[in-house]
Amino acid sequence: MAEPRTVAVVGGGVVGVSCALMLAREGHRVTVVEEGRVGYGCSWGNGAQYNAGSAFPMAHPGVLWRALRWFADTNGPVRLAPRELPSTLPWLIRFLRTGRLESWETVYAALHALNQPCASLYRDMLGDSEWKRLFRPSGALHVWRDQSLTALDMLVESLRRKHGVAFESLNADQLRELEPALSQDYKRGIFFPGSGHVISPRALVEGMMDRAGTLGVSLRVARVQSIEPGTEGVTLQTSSGAHHCDIAVIAAGIASRDLARSLGISLSLASERGYHITMPGISSAISRPVTDAASAFVATPLDEGLRIVGIAEFDVPNAPRDPKQSKKLQAYARAMLPDISIAKVTDWMGVRPSTPDSLPIIGPHPRHATILFATGHGHMGISGAPMTAAIISDLVAGRAPRISAAPYRVR
Repeated sequence: MAEPRTVAVVGGGVVGVSCALMLAREGHRVTVVEEGRVGYGCSWGNGAQYNAGSAFPMAHPGVLWRALRWFADTNGPVRLAPRELPSTLPWLIRFLRTGRLESWETVYAALHALNQPCASLYRDMLGDSEWKRLFRPSGALHVWRDQSLTALDMLVESLRRKHGVAFESLNADQLRELEPALSQDYKRGIFFPGSGHVISPRALVEGMMDRAGTLGVSLRVARVQSIEPGTEGVTLQTSSGAHHCDIAVIAAGIASRDLARSLGISLSLASERGYHITMPGISSAISRPVTDAASAFVATPLDEGLRIVGIAEFDVPNAPRDPKQSKKLQAYARAMLPDISIAKVTDWMGVRPSTPDSLPIIGPHPRHATILFATGHGHMGISGAPMTAAIISDLVAGRAPRISAAPYRVR
């Protein structure tokens, strides 16, 4: 058991609460500081799936030409607000560099190491009964409308085989056997038996927070205004007063960017706004997450309805949401599942903290060892949260991290 420390975790999303729970299990005295409600924000609005090798970095060989097509298509899944171009340009340059073959393979390996053990780690953190209540290990499906594999498809398959990822290539008939409601336009797919989804992302975070509470984790509802490292630990200046601790963990999503800036470093985080729609009463249309690979959207059956998640909109976090994006997602849903009847739709927009290489930022501040970062998980917070928490726990205990933390260093 590590020497008990007092730890403040800034952020009550899936990453922050995973850190709090794992730290509390090691005997640390933990406080989660969250301005809003635990389990909301992007931790609620995501696609609810976990990936065991099916995900790969957003930047990939040939991404430049694909991105240009998406930017030019008003109905495409990517939008860059003109006012954001000057501030986003350095991030975009690093993004394109990641897409070079030699960089991309290295990043894929690091992403796989972080995400692959997520299901077993959640089971350990939650216990069998709660895991079985929330998780559906029914696999995940990626689908395409074209029949022939591209050079990128073959490269991805070779990397997955190299890393021991289980997958099965499917033809059109096999797709329909697995998911009968899919459009006849889909000609091929890949099934990932090691992936799956949760029935409610919010319930996952709330369940972990409840379990953390039994171990003494407290919640402070406040906005962190500044973080002050000192010789006697760390002081958080919050909207409800000062909070002192031995170690601070910054897991505040896109807000981590401003907190880092106040500490003298610039994190390579972009404000990537994502949208979802949820349609109650029709979640039974599919039985697992289905990703349309070409259009970059995901359909997932949840307790509250069928959720469609997509869009990468690079704009300032507080810009008004674009209602056209929700309509775009409805069109995607009808194209994927032509027989569904949409009677009611709720929509949402949230800000993903995205890094140019798709790897989160996990590790200590370069000059202040008592301040740790756990942020930048982009589209893969559910998948990456447990191993992120494990790395943070190792660092707090003074142990060597159980996987190399070098790829996720502060940058």
